[in-house]
This record gives sequence, C-alpha cells and structure tokens, in this order.
Amino acid sequence: MEKRALLALTLSFLIFMFFMYLGEKTKKTLPPAPVPETTPAAPSPPVALTPVPEPPPGPPVRAAVRPARDIVVDTPLYRAVFTEQGAALKSFRLKKYRDRLPFERVYTLSLGFFSLELERWRDPETSQAPLKELVRPAPGQDLPLTLSLSGPTLQVPAHLHYEADRAELTLEGDQSATLRFTAVTPQGVTLTRTYRFHARKYVVDLEVQAHSRAPQGGEGQLEVGLSASEAADRKGYLMAHTLINRRLEETHAGLKAPVSFAGKLDWAVLDEGYFLLALAPAQQAQGTVHLRQPAAAALAAQVSLPFSVTPGQSTQAAFTLYAGPKETAALTAAGLGLERLVHFGWFDILAKPLLYLLKFIDRLCHNYGWSLVLLTLLTRLVFLWPNHKSFKSMKEMQRLQPRVAQIREKYKDDREAMNRELMALYRTFKVNPLGGCLPMLLQLPVFIALYNILSYAIELRHAAFIPTLPGTDIVWLADLSAKDPLLITPIIMGASMVIQQKMTPSAGDPTQAKMMMFLPVIFTFLFLNFAAGLVIYWLVNNVLAIIQQHITNKYLA
Repeated sequence: MEKRALLALTLSFLIFMFFMYLGEKTKKTLPPAPVPETTPAAPSPPVALTPVPEPPPGPPVRAAVRPARDIVVDTPLYRAVFTEQGAALKSFRLKKYRDRLPFERVYTLSLGFFSLELERWRDPETSQAPLKELVRPAPGQDLPLTLSLSGPTLQVPAHLHYEADRAELTLEGDQSATLRFTAVTPQGVTLTRTYRFHARKYVVDLEVQAHSRAPQGGEGQLEVGLSASEAADRKGYLMAHTLINRRLEETHAGLKAPVSFAGKLDWAVLDEGYFLLALAPAQQAQGTVHLRQPAAAALAAQVSLPFSVTPGQSTQAAFTLYAGPKETAALTAAGLGLERLVHFGWFDILAKPLLYLLKFIDRLCHNYGWSLVLLTLLTRLVFLWPNHKSFKSMKEMQRLQPRVAQIREKYKDDREAMNRELMALYRTFKVNPLGGCLPMLLQLPVFIALYNILSYAIELRHAAFIPTLPGTDIVWLADLSAKDPLLITPIIMGASMVIQQKMTPSAGDPTQAKMMMFLPVIFTFLFLNFAAGLVIYWLVNNVLAIIQQHITNKYLA
C-alpha cells in the first residue's frame, strides 16, 4: 500500500505537469489546424451600407500636392498618430502602460535551463520607459486601418493621399470629437473617412463614405486592414480571433499559408497577449476575414465587405476599432463582446473569481504582492480541514508501520493475502493510505488557475511586490508576472519544501523516503522560470503548511 501511496503522489505530480503542458500548448504554441477557405453560399447585398442623400453640389476636392502630414490625437488614455498618406494609423501609445520597466541589465549568468540576471533601476527622472506602442508593422507591412476599394469598375488604392480637416486634436474630460480625411480618386469618387474619438474609452468609431460624380457607378469590396507584431515580453502569444457565424475561430501565429473565414462577421481581433487590436462592422454584415503572416513574428488581418457606389449618390459603411488592454472592464465598456477573450484555460470558472478577489484585496493594500499573500492565506483556510485530515492520516500510517511490516513478512509469498490483511488493518484503525495525497489533488486546480492568472491577467503585468533588494537599487520582485531575476524566492521555496518533508511523518520505507526527498529538488528547478507571483504563492502556502503541521503534530495528532 505504501507503493500505491507513492504511485498516487507521482500521478498527482504527473497530472499537474499534464495540465501545465496542455495549457501551454493550447494558449501559446499550438499550431493552427488547417482551415479551408470558405465562401458565402450566395452573394448577399451589403448589410452595413446605406445610401444617404446626395450632398449639395460643389467643386470636387483637389488632390493635395504637399507632403502628407501626421495628425496627432491626444486623449487621457492614449496618444494616436494618423498619417494623411492612406489616412491610416501610424502610432497608438497607451498612457497607462509602459513598454517595459525602466531598468538596465548589469550582469547575466546563463546556465542553459535557467539564468540569473542582475539589473539596476534607472533614475525615473532622467530615464523613463516608453509608453506601450500597439502599432509595430513588420517591414513591408501596411499600417492598421489601411483602406482600399477593389472591383471590376471600382478601384481605390490603399495609399491614396488624403486631406485632414485639422492638424491636431486634444480631448479632455468626457469629450468626444471627430477627425475627417477626404480624398478624390482619378475616377471621380470622393472618399471621406471620419474618425470619432472618446476621451474615456479605447474605442474609435470609423465611418467611410464614398460619393461618385461619374456617370457610371461600381461594385466591389471595401477592405480594411489590421496588423500586429509579437511583443518583446510576450513571445509566442500572438494570435488572431475571428467571431464569424457566431463561432469563435482562433488562429495562432506561424501560418504556412493564408487563412480565410467568410460569413456573418462580428469582429476580427489581433491579440498579442496583454493588448488587442479589434475591428468590428457597426452592424453584423456578410463579410470575409483574410489572415496572413507577413513576417516571422507578425500577423495581418483584412476585413472585406461588399460595397457599391451609385452615380450621384453617397454610400457609407461604419466600423468600430478597439485598441487597448485585454482588461475585462475596458473590453466591456467597448460594447463589442470582446470580454469573452479574457479566458484562463481549463479552470477559467475558478480563475476569474480568484482574480476578482485578488483585485478586491489589492484595493485595500495597494500592493499585488501582499494581496497575493493574503489570497494564499484565504485559500489555505478553505483547505484547512482537508489538510488537517491529511496530516492525521499520515501520522496514523506511521504508527501502523510495525504491524504493516509484520504482515508483509508473514505473507511475503502471497501478495493477495498480504493486500487483504493490510486493507483489514486499515479498516480497523480507520486509516486511508491515500489520504495524504487528497489535499494536493484538491489544490492543483487552484494552483493551475493562479498560474494562468499570473500568465495572462494584465492586472499583474509590471505589478511590483518588493521592487529592489532592501538598501540597494538592484531589481528584485519588480514584476510578479515575470520570473525572479535573482532566483531567491525559488531557492527559499525549495528549502521550505525540505523542511516540510522533514516534518512529514515517514511511512517507514527508506527507499520511499529517499524518493520523496527528490521532490523539493524537482520543484525548485521547475519554479526557477515560473512567474515570481506563482513562486510567492507556493512559498507562502508551504510556510502555512509547516505551521499547521507543527500544530497538528504537537497538539492535535
């Protein structure tokens, strides 16, 4: 039965490793399954396009001859830059998020599986990390919101020169304002693109209006593009989400060939891990999303809708752009249903309440590190009784070892009789030989849920616990979503596991005891590259377990 107990413990560890492996494969590096290009069953009229009354006659806008200007839009949440060359988005910097933390590398010791990194904080007054940039096109890749019209008789190039109605735009408070770009094609089509910005939202509304003064009209496809590149701190996370025909399609970077989806389109999203670029037609329309990979660490999405221009009339289409953090409140405020993209894997139903609780605690103590410590204490209280029963079970097993040894010696040639007698012994003394493994199995979902929270929740990005070693400017726990650069917490965590092993009642089998002593070594190496927040959770959990085990062994067992 001791071997069975050891087997159960080993299986618990393997189950943990399986879920970790499965989570990594499904969230980061799972290659996309080949998706055949689909086309609509039958052409349908444009859904989001409505004729509007013809504007008063007047002279057409003449093509600009001066160089294209950059138009800056400044709001409390972001600073966006548009270019008149294509009226596309040239830059989108988020004011509440930094691209990286402001410190510099002093020394690195790399030993293959892990590395020790000595980093020093820069003076925040003289060196500030740049704001988070969402527009990072690969070489030769179009800028986001590049627009074109294509068809047999309707051609509007993507890099048409537009004229902006203002040189800059600043929003404060709860203001909303528009920025209009106008251009005239050689075929006599006046194209107007109107952006509406909101000071308190990461949402930009886009209206495209085309008016033809030519005697003939045209039909074709209105194409609007998005582009994104892999973030330096989130390698392997870049992917696309397409909600089409009420089905969510996920496509990971690493495409060997372009992929297309066609049908009733809600939105197309490029997701770099912590931040999103999303484009949604104002009304659910019959459209197509084309995905391609222009570079090794980049993705491009093109949203295509049917579009027609009638002579003497104007036709318009509307879109909504979301460019911002992958944070539930901001995504919900956008009103596009993007909050469903905040998902924490297999144990999402457990992870989200834990994240809400963690955020609630943080509002009280204003430090996610201490919030995590308090959350660990609360989860430990939840498992207080199962852990107590586990400790008592192990203690009872230790007391029964002399009788177990006698039965094994007596029935060493009859395994069936040996197991029968052992089970009778355990029933007599009401001992469960697997009771010591039950708390570990119960806590695995919590552990995996916290792992996913620390890996994917933007609230923990750049959240500090103890930013520097006391009395120095050496970086320590400055980012709970990244590993401990000095490897201090994993080593302390391993030491706590050794103490825990020493306090755990021995089953009496020397071979089993030696094998159990390898677990702290395995876990220490495993945790060297884990997020510092996860290591802190496990370390605090071990310390609390040591305290409970001491009380149980001395007073309650």
